[in-house]
Amino acid sequence: MRRQLLLQIHKGKAFTSHLLDQPTLPGHTAPTYTLHLSFRGQRFRSRPVACSDEPDLRESFLLELHLNGNRDAMLEVTDLLSVADKIHIVLVKTDPNSETHLVSSQYLDWRDVLCILTGKKTISIEMMGVGTESSISVGILDLTLSIIPQCDILSEEVLSEQRKLERSRQAERDRLFLVYTKQWWREYLQIRPSHSSRLVKLYASDDNQVNRPVCSYVQPLRCGRLLENPRQAARFVSLIKYDKPSAVGNSERSERWSSLHSFIAANKGDVENHAALLCSLLLGFGLNAYVCLGTKAKSSPHAWVVTIGPDDGSVTFWESLSANRYIHKPTTVNGILLKPPPASKHPYRTLGCVFNHKAFYANIQTSDDVTFADFDLGNTSLWKSMTAEAISSVCSPTVSWMEMPPLQRSVYDATTLSNSMEIELRRMISEYREGEGLTTVFDDQCSYMLSMALSAYETERITGQHYGNEEFSQSVTHTIPEGHTFKAYPIQFSYANARRSFASVLRSKTCTEVLQCRGDNVKLAVRVCVYPYAESAVATWIMFACKYQSIM
Repeated sequence: MRRQLLLQIHKGKAFTSHLLDQPTLPGHTAPTYTLHLSFRGQRFRSRPVACSDEPDLRESFLLELHLNGNRDAMLEVTDLLSVADKIHIVLVKTDPNSETHLVSSQYLDWRDVLCILTGKKTISIEMMGVGTESSISVGILDLTLSIIPQCDILSEEVLSEQRKLERSRQAERDRLFLVYTKQWWREYLQIRPSHSSRLVKLYASDDNQVNRPVCSYVQPLRCGRLLENPRQAARFVSLIKYDKPSAVGNSERSERWSSLHSFIAANKGDVENHAALLCSLLLGFGLNAYVCLGTKAKSSPHAWVVTIGPDDGSVTFWESLSANRYIHKPTTVNGILLKPPPASKHPYRTLGCVFNHKAFYANIQTSDDVTFADFDLGNTSLWKSMTAEAISSVCSPTVSWMEMPPLQRSVYDATTLSNSMEIELRRMISEYREGEGLTTVFDDQCSYMLSMALSAYETERITGQHYGNEEFSQSVTHTIPEGHTFKAYPIQFSYANARRSFASVLRSKTCTEVLQCRGDNVKLAVRVCVYPYAESAVATWIMFACKYQSIM
Protein backbone atom coordinates (compact mmCIF):
# COMPACT_ATOMS: atom_id res chain seq x y z
CA MET A 1 0.00 0.00 0.00
CA ARG A 2 1.27 3.48 -0.91
CA ARG A 3 0.65 6.92 0.49
CA GLN A 4 -1.30 9.21 -1.84
CA LEU A 5 -2.31 12.84 -2.03
CA LEU A 6 -5.87 13.61 -3.06
CA LEU A 7 -6.25 17.04 -4.66
CA GLN A 8 -9.87 18.12 -5.05
CA ILE A 9 -10.65 21.32 -6.93
CA HIS A 10 -14.02 22.71 -5.88
CA LYS A 11 -14.49 25.78 -8.06
CA GLY A 12 -12.86 28.69 -9.74
CA LYS A 13 -13.77 32.31 -9.13
CA ALA A 14 -12.84 35.80 -10.30
CA PHE A 15 -11.41 34.52 -13.61
CA THR A 16 -10.72 37.34 -16.05
CA SER A 17 -8.80 36.11 -19.12
CA HIS A 18 -12.02 35.55 -21.12
CA LEU A 19 -13.58 38.98 -20.53
CA LEU A 20 -12.30 40.51 -23.79
CA ASP A 21 -13.50 37.58 -25.92
CA GLN A 22 -16.17 38.15 -28.54
CA PRO A 23 -19.62 36.68 -27.72
CA THR A 24 -19.96 33.09 -28.91
CA LEU A 25 -22.07 32.84 -32.07
CA PRO A 26 -24.98 30.37 -32.24
CA GLY A 27 -23.78 26.94 -33.34
CA HIS A 28 -20.17 27.73 -32.49
CA THR A 29 -18.11 26.21 -29.69
CA ALA A 30 -17.51 28.39 -26.64
CA PRO A 31 -13.95 28.99 -25.37
CA THR A 32 -12.86 26.64 -22.60
CA TYR A 33 -10.48 26.39 -19.65
CA THR A 34 -8.40 23.26 -18.99
CA LEU A 35 -6.19 22.56 -15.98
CA HIS A 36 -2.96 20.56 -16.34
CA LEU A 37 -1.10 19.15 -13.31
CA SER A 38 2.40 17.74 -13.02
CA PHE A 39 3.95 16.18 -9.92
CA ARG A 40 6.96 13.87 -9.60
CA GLY A 41 6.65 12.27 -13.02
CA GLN A 42 2.83 12.20 -13.00
CA ARG A 43 0.60 14.16 -15.37
CA PHE A 44 -3.10 14.96 -15.14
CA ARG A 45 -5.55 16.91 -17.28
CA SER A 46 -9.01 18.18 -16.33
CA ARG A 47 -12.01 18.12 -18.62
CA PRO A 48 -12.45 21.36 -20.61
CA VAL A 49 -15.10 23.65 -19.12
CA ALA A 50 -16.74 26.76 -20.53
CA CYS A 51 -14.96 30.02 -19.72
CA SER A 52 -16.75 32.18 -17.18
CA ASP A 53 -16.11 34.29 -14.09
CA GLU A 54 -16.69 31.15 -11.99
CA PRO A 55 -15.75 28.19 -14.22
CA ASP A 56 -16.95 24.75 -13.14
CA LEU A 57 -13.49 23.29 -12.60
CA ARG A 58 -14.58 20.58 -10.17
CA GLU A 59 -12.07 17.76 -10.48
CA SER A 60 -10.26 15.23 -8.28
CA PHE A 61 -6.72 14.05 -8.85
CA LEU A 62 -4.96 11.25 -6.96
CA LEU A 63 -1.21 11.83 -6.79
CA GLU A 64 1.27 9.14 -5.78
CA LEU A 65 3.65 10.11 -2.98
CA HIS A 66 6.92 8.25 -3.37
CA LEU A 67 10.66 8.64 -3.01
CA ASN A 68 12.97 8.38 -6.00
CA GLY A 69 13.66 4.77 -6.87
CA ASN A 70 11.04 3.31 -4.50
CA ARG A 71 7.47 3.76 -5.63
CA ASP A 72 5.99 0.97 -3.49
CA ALA A 73 7.09 2.05 -0.02
CA MET A 74 4.59 3.44 2.49
CA LEU A 75 6.10 6.84 3.32
CA GLU A 76 6.03 8.10 6.87
CA VAL A 77 5.65 11.74 7.79
CA THR A 78 9.41 12.30 8.02
CA ASP A 79 9.79 10.91 4.49
CA LEU A 80 6.97 13.13 3.22
CA LEU A 81 8.64 16.16 4.78
CA SER A 82 11.65 15.62 2.50
CA VAL A 83 9.51 15.55 -0.68
CA ALA A 84 10.05 19.19 -1.60
CA ASP A 85 8.61 18.91 -5.14
CA LYS A 86 5.74 21.28 -5.75
CA ILE A 87 2.60 20.56 -7.75
CA HIS A 88 2.77 22.45 -11.03
CA ILE A 89 -0.68 23.74 -12.05
CA VAL A 90 -1.08 25.13 -15.57
CA LEU A 91 -4.24 26.81 -16.86
CA VAL A 92 -4.83 26.83 -20.63
CA LYS A 93 -7.63 28.59 -22.51
CA THR A 94 -8.79 27.16 -25.85
CA ASP A 95 -10.63 29.35 -28.36
CA PRO A 96 -13.46 28.08 -30.60
CA ASN A 97 -10.97 27.82 -33.49
CA SER A 98 -8.73 25.49 -31.38
CA GLU A 99 -6.19 28.25 -30.69
CA THR A 100 -4.66 27.79 -27.21
CA HIS A 101 -3.37 30.36 -24.72
CA LEU A 102 -1.22 29.82 -21.63
CA VAL A 103 -3.12 31.70 -18.90
CA SER A 104 -1.31 30.73 -15.69
CA SER A 105 1.56 28.62 -14.39
CA GLN A 106 1.59 28.16 -10.61
CA TYR A 107 3.54 26.00 -8.16
CA LEU A 108 1.77 24.67 -5.05
CA ASP A 109 3.65 23.48 -1.95
CA TRP A 110 1.32 20.78 -0.64
CA ARG A 111 3.11 19.96 2.64
CA ASP A 112 0.91 22.19 4.86
CA VAL A 113 -1.54 19.29 4.95
CA LEU A 114 1.02 17.31 7.01
CA CYS A 115 0.35 19.65 9.95
CA ILE A 116 -3.42 19.08 10.02
CA LEU A 117 -4.91 16.61 12.53
CA THR A 118 -7.55 15.37 10.07
CA GLY A 119 -5.04 15.02 7.23
CA LYS A 120 -7.17 17.36 5.15
CA LYS A 121 -6.70 21.05 4.36
CA THR A 122 -8.85 23.43 2.27
CA ILE A 123 -7.08 26.40 0.72
CA SER A 124 -7.50 29.03 -1.98
CA ILE A 125 -4.66 29.71 -4.39
CA GLU A 126 -4.37 32.78 -6.56
CA MET A 127 -3.57 31.96 -10.17
CA MET A 128 -1.22 34.58 -11.59
CA GLY A 129 -0.55 35.48 -15.21
CA VAL A 130 2.58 34.54 -17.12
CA GLY A 131 5.58 36.48 -18.40
CA THR A 132 5.21 40.23 -18.02
CA GLU A 133 1.78 39.65 -16.46
CA SER A 134 3.05 37.32 -13.72
CA SER A 135 2.13 39.86 -11.03
CA ILE A 136 -1.51 40.07 -12.18
CA SER A 137 -4.16 37.71 -10.82
CA VAL A 138 -6.21 35.82 -13.41
CA GLY A 139 -8.41 33.87 -10.99
CA ILE A 140 -8.68 31.91 -7.76
CA LEU A 141 -8.95 28.15 -7.23
CA ASP A 142 -10.61 26.69 -4.13
CA LEU A 143 -9.21 23.23 -3.42
CA THR A 144 -8.72 20.61 -0.72
CA LEU A 145 -5.61 18.49 -0.08
CA SER A 146 -5.94 15.14 1.71
CA ILE A 147 -3.35 12.53 2.73
CA ILE A 148 -4.55 8.96 2.08
CA PRO A 149 -4.20 7.05 4.36
CA GLN A 150 -3.61 9.50 7.16
CA CYS A 151 -0.16 9.70 8.71
CA ASP A 152 1.33 11.14 11.88
CA ILE A 153 1.03 14.89 12.33
CA LEU A 154 3.94 17.21 11.71
CA SER A 155 4.39 20.37 13.78
CA GLU A 156 4.24 23.67 11.90
CA GLU A 157 7.61 24.66 13.41
CA VAL A 158 9.32 21.61 11.89
CA LEU A 159 7.79 22.30 8.46
CA SER A 160 8.80 25.95 8.68
CA GLU A 161 12.39 25.04 9.55
CA GLN A 162 12.52 22.51 6.70
CA ARG A 163 11.40 25.14 4.21
CA LYS A 164 13.92 27.63 5.55
CA LEU A 165 16.66 25.03 5.16
CA GLU A 166 15.61 24.25 1.57
CA ARG A 167 15.47 27.94 0.66
CA SER A 168 18.84 28.53 2.24
CA ARG A 169 20.46 25.69 0.32
CA GLN A 170 18.93 26.83 -2.96
CA ALA A 171 19.94 30.44 -2.36
CA GLU A 172 23.51 29.37 -1.63
CA ARG A 173 23.67 27.27 -4.80
CA ASP A 174 22.30 30.19 -6.83
CA ARG A 175 24.74 32.62 -5.20
CA LEU A 176 27.79 30.45 -5.88
CA PHE A 177 26.71 29.86 -9.48
CA LEU A 178 26.15 33.59 -10.02
CA VAL A 179 29.62 34.38 -8.65
CA TYR A 180 31.08 31.74 -10.95
CA THR A 181 29.22 32.98 -14.05
CA LYS A 182 30.26 36.59 -13.43
CA GLN A 183 33.93 35.58 -13.33
CA TRP A 184 33.45 33.29 -16.33
CA TRP A 185 31.83 36.13 -18.30
CA ARG A 186 34.67 38.55 -17.50
CA GLU A 187 37.18 36.00 -18.75
CA TYR A 188 35.13 35.47 -21.91
CA LEU A 189 35.09 39.19 -22.73
CA GLN A 190 38.84 39.49 -22.10
CA ILE A 191 39.56 36.96 -24.86
CA ARG A 192 38.22 39.27 -27.56
CA PRO A 193 36.27 42.55 -27.14
CA SER A 194 33.92 41.63 -30.00
CA HIS A 195 32.57 38.75 -27.88
CA SER A 196 30.22 41.22 -26.19
CA SER A 197 28.07 41.27 -29.36
CA ARG A 198 27.81 37.48 -29.66
CA LEU A 199 24.63 35.70 -28.59
CA VAL A 200 25.87 34.00 -25.43
CA LYS A 201 23.05 33.59 -22.94
CA LEU A 202 23.62 32.20 -19.45
CA TYR A 203 20.19 32.83 -17.91
CA ALA A 204 16.64 32.95 -19.28
CA SER A 205 13.39 34.13 -17.71
CA ASP A 206 10.63 31.52 -17.27
CA ASP A 207 6.80 31.79 -17.12
CA ASN A 208 6.97 33.40 -13.68
CA GLN A 209 9.78 35.85 -14.51
CA VAL A 210 12.32 33.74 -12.60
CA ASN A 211 15.80 33.77 -14.11
CA ARG A 212 17.09 30.22 -14.54
CA PRO A 213 20.34 28.91 -16.04
CA VAL A 214 19.69 28.00 -19.67
CA CYS A 215 21.11 24.52 -19.03
CA SER A 216 18.19 23.84 -16.67
CA TYR A 217 15.71 23.90 -19.58
CA VAL A 218 17.24 20.72 -21.06
CA GLN A 219 17.15 17.21 -19.60
CA PRO A 220 17.20 13.77 -21.30
CA LEU A 221 13.60 12.83 -22.02
CA ARG A 222 12.49 9.32 -22.94
CA CYS A 223 8.97 8.94 -24.26
CA GLY A 224 8.34 5.20 -24.15
CA ARG A 225 6.61 4.06 -27.33
CA LEU A 226 5.08 7.43 -28.21
CA LEU A 227 7.95 8.39 -30.53
CA GLU A 228 10.02 5.67 -32.12
CA ASN A 229 13.07 7.49 -33.49
CA PRO A 230 14.80 10.90 -33.50
CA ARG A 231 13.30 12.00 -36.81
CA GLN A 232 9.81 11.25 -35.59
CA ALA A 233 10.64 13.24 -32.47
CA ALA A 234 11.73 16.18 -34.65
CA ARG A 235 8.45 15.98 -36.58
CA PHE A 236 6.50 15.98 -33.29
CA VAL A 237 8.28 19.10 -32.01
CA SER A 238 7.79 20.92 -35.33
CA LEU A 239 4.00 20.42 -35.07
CA ILE A 240 3.85 22.39 -31.81
CA LYS A 241 2.85 25.91 -32.76
CA TYR A 242 5.57 28.55 -32.91
CA ASP A 243 4.42 31.59 -30.95
CA LYS A 244 6.41 34.62 -29.86
CA PRO A 245 5.34 36.09 -26.52
CA SER A 246 4.26 39.66 -27.19
CA ALA A 247 4.52 42.74 -25.03
CA VAL A 248 1.85 45.41 -24.64
CA GLY A 249 2.37 48.52 -26.77
CA ASN A 250 5.26 49.17 -29.15
CA SER A 251 7.97 47.64 -26.98
CA GLU A 252 10.04 44.76 -28.27
CA ARG A 253 8.72 41.26 -27.78
CA SER A 254 9.09 39.92 -24.27
CA GLU A 255 11.31 36.86 -23.94
CA ARG A 256 9.88 33.89 -22.08
CA TRP A 257 11.32 30.39 -21.90
CA SER A 258 8.39 28.30 -20.67
CA SER A 259 8.82 25.19 -18.57
CA LEU A 260 8.41 21.96 -20.51
CA HIS A 261 5.09 21.25 -18.79
CA SER A 262 3.66 24.68 -19.71
CA PHE A 263 4.97 24.36 -23.27
CA ILE A 264 3.39 21.00 -24.03
CA ALA A 265 0.18 21.82 -22.13
CA ALA A 266 -0.38 24.96 -24.21
CA ASN A 267 0.91 23.22 -27.36
CA LYS A 268 2.68 26.43 -28.38
CA GLY A 269 5.80 28.40 -27.53
CA ASP A 270 8.84 30.30 -28.75
CA VAL A 271 11.70 28.81 -30.75
CA GLU A 272 13.85 28.33 -27.62
CA ASN A 273 11.18 26.02 -26.16
CA HIS A 274 11.07 24.00 -29.38
CA ALA A 275 14.86 23.65 -29.44
CA ALA A 276 15.06 22.69 -25.75
CA LEU A 277 12.38 20.01 -26.15
CA LEU A 278 13.96 18.58 -29.30
CA CYS A 279 17.38 18.52 -27.63
CA SER A 280 15.89 16.74 -24.59
CA LEU A 281 14.28 14.10 -26.82
CA LEU A 282 17.47 13.54 -28.84
CA LEU A 283 19.43 13.17 -25.59
CA GLY A 284 16.82 10.60 -24.52
CA PHE A 285 17.59 8.64 -27.70
CA GLY A 286 21.27 8.64 -26.73
CA LEU A 287 22.51 11.27 -29.19
CA ASN A 288 25.16 13.83 -28.30
CA ALA A 289 22.85 16.83 -28.66
CA TYR A 290 23.13 20.52 -27.79
CA VAL A 291 20.94 23.59 -28.14
CA CYS A 292 22.54 26.25 -30.34
CA LEU A 293 21.95 29.97 -29.80
CA GLY A 294 22.78 32.34 -32.61
CA THR A 295 21.16 34.27 -35.43
CA LYS A 296 19.59 33.56 -38.78
CA ALA A 297 18.59 35.83 -41.68
CA LYS A 298 18.39 39.56 -40.90
CA SER A 299 20.42 38.84 -37.74
CA SER A 300 17.31 37.83 -35.79
CA PRO A 301 18.01 35.65 -32.69
CA HIS A 302 17.33 31.97 -33.22
CA ALA A 303 17.78 28.59 -31.55
CA TRP A 304 18.29 25.19 -33.12
CA VAL A 305 19.87 21.83 -32.20
CA VAL A 306 23.15 20.23 -33.18
CA THR A 307 24.17 16.58 -32.85
CA ILE A 308 27.81 15.52 -33.01
CA GLY A 309 28.83 12.01 -34.00
CA PRO A 310 30.99 10.13 -31.45
CA ASP A 311 33.47 8.64 -33.94
CA ASP A 312 33.89 10.87 -36.96
CA GLY A 313 32.67 14.09 -35.35
CA SER A 314 29.97 14.47 -38.02
CA VAL A 315 27.80 17.51 -37.34
CA THR A 316 24.08 17.72 -38.07
CA PHE A 317 21.84 20.73 -37.52
CA TRP A 318 18.20 20.08 -36.58
CA GLU A 319 15.66 22.86 -37.16
CA SER A 320 13.02 22.43 -34.45
CA LEU A 321 10.35 24.51 -36.21
CA SER A 322 10.36 22.48 -39.43
CA ALA A 323 12.10 19.15 -38.60
CA ASN A 324 14.59 19.86 -41.42
CA ARG A 325 18.10 18.46 -41.01
CA TYR A 326 21.31 19.97 -42.43
CA ILE A 327 24.72 18.33 -42.61
CA HIS A 328 27.44 20.77 -41.56
CA LYS A 329 30.74 20.35 -43.36
CA PRO A 330 33.58 22.11 -41.53
CA THR A 331 35.68 24.41 -43.67
CA THR A 332 38.32 25.15 -41.03
CA VAL A 333 40.64 23.23 -38.72
CA ASN A 334 41.87 25.13 -35.65
CA GLY A 335 40.72 28.34 -37.29
CA ILE A 336 42.64 27.72 -40.55
CA LEU A 337 40.54 27.90 -43.72
CA LEU A 338 40.77 24.67 -45.72
CA LYS A 339 38.78 25.67 -48.76
CA PRO A 340 36.24 28.27 -49.87
CA PRO A 341 32.97 27.57 -48.07
CA PRO A 342 30.15 26.12 -50.18
CA ALA A 343 26.82 27.91 -50.39
CA SER A 344 25.00 27.22 -47.12
CA LYS A 345 21.74 25.31 -47.33
CA HIS A 346 20.86 25.99 -43.71
CA PRO A 347 19.33 29.34 -42.63
CA TYR A 348 21.78 30.03 -39.77
CA ARG A 349 24.24 32.93 -39.84
CA THR A 350 26.07 33.20 -36.53
CA LEU A 351 26.63 30.92 -33.53
CA GLY A 352 27.19 32.24 -30.01
CA CYS A 353 27.03 29.19 -27.75
CA VAL A 354 25.86 25.59 -27.39
CA PHE A 355 24.62 23.84 -24.25
CA ASN A 356 22.76 20.89 -22.78
CA HIS A 357 22.05 19.70 -19.23
CA LYS A 358 25.72 18.91 -18.51
CA ALA A 359 27.77 21.33 -20.58
CA PHE A 360 27.96 24.93 -21.77
CA TYR A 361 30.34 26.13 -24.49
CA ALA A 362 30.77 29.68 -25.77
CA ASN A 363 32.14 30.17 -29.28
CA ILE A 364 35.56 31.91 -29.11
CA GLN A 365 36.58 31.24 -32.71
CA THR A 366 37.79 34.23 -34.73
CA SER A 367 34.52 34.41 -36.62
CA ASP A 368 31.11 33.46 -35.27
CA ASP A 369 29.87 32.71 -38.79
CA VAL A 370 28.23 29.26 -38.68
CA THR A 371 29.81 28.35 -42.01
CA PHE A 372 33.29 28.43 -40.46
CA ALA A 373 32.31 26.88 -37.12
CA ASP A 374 34.48 23.99 -35.94
CA PHE A 375 32.54 21.76 -33.50
CA ASP A 376 35.55 20.24 -31.76
CA LEU A 377 34.08 21.27 -28.39
CA GLY A 378 37.02 19.92 -26.45
CA ASN A 379 39.41 22.36 -28.14
CA THR A 380 39.90 25.18 -25.63
CA SER A 381 41.22 27.53 -28.34
CA LEU A 382 37.83 27.33 -30.09
CA TRP A 383 35.33 27.01 -27.24
CA LYS A 384 35.24 28.33 -23.68
CA SER A 385 33.45 25.88 -21.42
CA MET A 386 31.88 26.02 -17.99
CA THR A 387 32.91 23.39 -15.46
CA ALA A 388 30.67 20.37 -15.13
CA GLU A 389 30.60 20.88 -11.35
CA ALA A 390 29.20 24.40 -11.66
CA ILE A 391 26.45 23.29 -14.03
CA SER A 392 25.50 20.23 -11.98
CA SER A 393 25.13 22.42 -8.88
CA VAL A 394 22.08 24.13 -10.40
CA CYS A 395 20.95 21.51 -12.91
CA SER A 396 21.05 18.28 -10.90
CA PRO A 397 17.89 16.11 -10.58
CA THR A 398 17.54 17.29 -6.96
CA VAL A 399 16.69 20.82 -8.14
CA SER A 400 12.89 21.15 -8.28
CA TRP A 401 12.70 22.75 -11.72
CA MET A 402 14.68 19.90 -13.28
CA GLU A 403 11.74 17.49 -13.01
CA MET A 404 10.85 16.57 -16.60
CA PRO A 405 7.18 15.61 -16.93
CA PRO A 406 6.56 12.55 -19.11
CA LEU A 407 4.93 12.92 -22.49
CA GLN A 408 1.41 11.54 -22.78
CA ARG A 409 -0.30 9.76 -25.62
CA SER A 410 -2.29 11.81 -28.11
CA VAL A 411 -5.62 13.29 -27.10
CA TYR A 412 -6.95 12.54 -30.61
CA ASP A 413 -8.54 9.45 -32.15
CA ALA A 414 -7.18 9.62 -35.70
CA THR A 415 -9.95 7.69 -37.46
CA THR A 416 -12.85 9.38 -35.69
CA LEU A 417 -11.39 12.84 -36.12
CA SER A 418 -10.50 12.29 -39.79
CA ASN A 419 -14.03 11.12 -40.57
CA SER A 420 -15.76 13.92 -38.68
CA MET A 421 -13.59 16.61 -40.29
CA GLU A 422 -14.18 15.14 -43.74
CA ILE A 423 -17.96 15.14 -43.25
CA GLU A 424 -17.88 18.74 -42.05
CA LEU A 425 -15.68 19.83 -44.96
CA ARG A 426 -18.02 18.17 -47.45
CA ARG A 427 -20.89 20.17 -45.99
CA MET A 428 -18.93 23.43 -46.17
CA ILE A 429 -17.83 22.73 -49.77
CA SER A 430 -21.44 22.11 -50.80
CA GLU A 431 -22.57 25.35 -49.13
CA TYR A 432 -19.68 27.27 -50.71
CA ARG A 433 -20.47 26.00 -54.21
CA GLU A 434 -24.17 26.63 -53.70
CA GLY A 435 -23.30 30.25 -52.98
CA GLU A 436 -21.48 30.30 -56.32
CA GLY A 437 -24.55 28.88 -58.08
CA LEU A 438 -22.94 25.45 -58.56
CA THR A 439 -24.16 21.96 -57.70
CA THR A 440 -21.88 19.50 -55.90
CA VAL A 441 -21.39 15.78 -56.45
CA PHE A 442 -18.69 13.92 -54.51
CA ASP A 443 -16.75 10.96 -55.89
CA ASP A 444 -16.10 8.53 -53.01
CA GLN A 445 -13.57 6.46 -54.95
CA CYS A 446 -11.54 9.51 -55.85
CA SER A 447 -11.64 10.68 -52.22
CA TYR A 448 -10.37 7.31 -51.02
CA MET A 449 -7.59 7.38 -53.61
CA LEU A 450 -6.24 10.65 -52.21
CA SER A 451 -5.22 8.87 -48.98
CA MET A 452 -2.16 7.45 -50.73
CA ALA A 453 -0.81 10.90 -51.51
CA LEU A 454 -1.45 12.26 -48.02
CA SER A 455 0.27 9.28 -46.41
CA ALA A 456 3.25 9.80 -48.71
CA TYR A 457 3.46 13.49 -47.80
CA GLU A 458 3.56 12.79 -44.06
CA THR A 459 6.16 10.04 -44.48
CA GLU A 460 8.29 12.44 -46.51
CA ARG A 461 8.10 15.06 -43.75
CA ILE A 462 9.48 12.51 -41.27
CA THR A 463 12.15 10.81 -43.37
CA GLY A 464 13.01 13.48 -45.91
CA GLN A 465 12.61 10.84 -48.63
CA HIS A 466 10.03 10.75 -51.43
CA TYR A 467 7.66 7.85 -50.97
CA GLY A 468 4.59 6.44 -52.72
CA ASN A 469 4.30 8.97 -55.55
CA GLU A 470 4.47 6.32 -58.27
CA GLU A 471 1.47 4.38 -56.93
CA PHE A 472 -0.62 7.54 -56.60
CA SER A 473 0.23 8.61 -60.15
CA GLN A 474 -0.79 5.19 -61.48
CA SER A 475 -4.03 5.32 -59.52
CA VAL A 476 -4.94 8.73 -60.95
CA THR A 477 -4.18 7.60 -64.49
CA HIS A 478 -6.28 4.46 -64.06
CA THR A 479 -9.22 6.10 -62.25
CA ILE A 480 -9.73 9.36 -64.17
CA PRO A 481 -11.69 8.73 -67.41
CA GLU A 482 -10.15 9.63 -70.75
CA GLY A 483 -10.93 13.19 -71.78
CA HIS A 484 -11.28 14.34 -68.16
CA THR A 485 -9.04 16.71 -66.24
CA PHE A 486 -7.89 16.09 -62.67
CA LYS A 487 -6.83 18.86 -60.29
CA ALA A 488 -5.85 18.57 -56.63
CA TYR A 489 -4.70 20.86 -53.85
CA PRO A 490 -3.00 19.38 -50.76
CA ILE A 491 -2.33 21.33 -47.56
CA GLN A 492 -1.19 20.52 -44.03
CA PHE A 493 -2.22 22.11 -40.74
CA SER A 494 -0.91 21.59 -37.20
CA TYR A 495 -4.43 21.71 -35.74
CA ALA A 496 -7.61 19.68 -36.26
CA ASN A 497 -10.40 22.19 -36.84
CA ALA A 498 -12.44 21.92 -40.05
CA ARG A 499 -13.93 25.42 -39.94
CA ARG A 500 -10.57 27.07 -39.36
CA SER A 501 -8.92 24.94 -42.07
CA PHE A 502 -11.58 25.78 -44.65
CA ALA A 503 -11.32 29.51 -43.92
CA SER A 504 -7.58 29.24 -44.49
CA VAL A 505 -7.72 27.37 -47.83
CA LEU A 506 -10.21 29.86 -49.26
CA ARG A 507 -7.36 32.38 -49.28
CA SER A 508 -5.54 30.21 -51.83
CA LYS A 509 -6.26 30.94 -55.49
CA THR A 510 -5.29 27.38 -56.46
CA CYS A 511 -7.73 25.86 -53.97
CA THR A 512 -10.61 28.13 -54.96
CA GLU A 513 -10.06 27.11 -58.59
CA VAL A 514 -10.60 23.50 -57.51
CA LEU A 515 -13.64 24.33 -55.38
CA GLN A 516 -15.20 26.50 -58.11
CA CYS A 517 -14.59 23.91 -60.82
CA ARG A 518 -16.99 24.19 -63.81
CA GLY A 519 -17.49 21.90 -66.76
CA ASP A 520 -19.33 18.74 -67.74
CA ASN A 521 -19.65 15.81 -65.34
CA VAL A 522 -17.89 17.67 -62.51
CA LYS A 523 -17.15 15.62 -59.41
CA LEU A 524 -15.44 16.82 -56.26
CA ALA A 525 -13.33 14.91 -53.76
CA VAL A 526 -11.93 15.73 -50.35
CA ARG A 527 -9.83 13.58 -48.05
CA VAL A 528 -8.69 14.26 -44.50
CA CYS A 529 -5.92 12.27 -42.85
CA VAL A 530 -5.11 13.17 -39.25
CA TYR A 531 -1.74 11.93 -37.96
CA PRO A 532 -1.64 12.35 -34.17
CA TYR A 533 1.64 12.46 -32.29
CA ALA A 534 2.20 12.75 -28.54
CA GLU A 535 0.21 15.26 -26.47
CA SER A 536 -1.89 17.62 -28.64
CA ALA A 537 0.52 17.71 -31.57
CA VAL A 538 -1.17 16.68 -34.78
CA ALA A 539 -0.48 16.80 -38.52
CA THR A 540 -3.74 17.27 -40.40
CA TRP A 541 -3.42 16.70 -44.14
CA ILE A 542 -6.30 17.72 -46.40
CA MET A 543 -6.54 17.31 -50.15
CA PHE A 544 -9.23 18.96 -52.25
CA ALA A 545 -9.64 17.57 -55.77
CA CYS A 546 -11.93 17.71 -58.78
CA LYS A 547 -12.30 15.87 -62.06
CA TYR A 548 -14.26 17.24 -64.98
CA GLN A 549 -14.68 17.15 -68.73
CA SER A 550 -13.75 20.41 -70.36
CA ILE A 551 -16.33 22.14 -72.52
CA MET A 552 -14.78 23.66 -75.65
